[in-house]
Amino acid sequence: PTWACCAARRHRRGRAGCRGGAMPSAFDTCCTYFCTGLSIFGTVGLVLMGYILNSGNNWFLGVSDEGASAAATACYLSAGIYLLYLIFCGMKVMSWNSKSGDAQELLDSEAV
Repeated sequence: PTWACCAARRHRRGRAGCRGGAMPSAFDTCCTYFCTGLSIFGTVGLVLMGYILNSGNNWFLGVSDEGASAAATACYLSAGIYLLYLIFCGMKVMSWNSKSGDAQELLDSEAV
């Protein structure tokens, strides 16, 4: 899991592993992009499965008629959790990209 990336570094570095506002290492970036991609896939897939269950095609997913409504609700709730991860990781990626852009502008202005 992606949370294990940060936890392992924290353990090795004595709790100083995950720097809040600093630029990420390559490993942090990889974990964040993976989390973002997985969250996109999870959100879309779970919403699609919830829609299939609500539309009466629960036989397609192997769910009984009695449990289709509860399974659809569980899919929508899980999609919401994935959406929260997507928002968090997306904001992290966007903040890193804006910081690297600011650093590049600073380097460009010093070169002139």
